[in-house]
Amino acid sequence: MDMRTMEDMPQSSSGAFNCLIYALVTIVFLVILTDTGSAQGHGYDCAHGPDTYRVRNVADWDKLNIRSGPSAGTRIAGQIDAYGSGVHCLGPCQATWCRVSWRGIVGWTNMQYLGE
Repeated sequence: MDMRTMEDMPQSSSGAFNCLIYALVTIVFLVILTDTGSAQGHGYDCAHGPDTYRVRNVADWDKLNIRSGPSAGTRIAGQIDAYGSGVHCLGPCQATWCRVSWRGIVGWTNMQYLGE
């Protein structure tokens, strides 16, 4: 195994390594600036939102799933039409997933699909 340090590397390898580090730092910085998935950053705590929400970002022909848990991998407990409204956020929230109630169905949905 070759255990060279940065000082032992040829200049071209060192320059490529520095470019790689710069690119990775830039990507991380951009991800942090454009993060839309953080529940804390967007206040998904139900206490400070509207009384009810409406479905958004769902195609006309599609439905929004209400899940049995805070994950897309959990069982579907019900569905809301693409133009559904009157969704109550019950809390608690985990990341972008919040516990909701709609027409007697209680479960979890991703808040990126609900709006005022």
